[in-house]
Amino acid sequence: MTDTTFNFKCLGHTRRDDGLIGRYHLEVTDSSSGKTATISVEPRHLASARSMKRILLDRCMFYRATRASHDQMLLALLDKQSEIIQA
Repeated sequence: MTDTTFNFKCLGHTRRDDGLIGRYHLEVTDSSSGKTATISVEPRHLASARSMKRILLDRCMFYRATRASHDQMLLALLDKQSEIIQA
């Protein structure tokens, strides 16, 4: 089952002392309920569909994405982020 009811928008990121990205700051909207949450996640949690399901469930949002649909969302999200950085 794919989950197309969630929209992810990257609000920015913070860097660690070594220059790598430490956390992504996201706005997540459940289109079916209208609920919006702002979250801050480490890259390893953002990359994991299972972690995102748990993080969003803690905010009473039921994220049902498959690994493949989650990966597609990540590609779109990070592609938009790289366009912002290059501009």
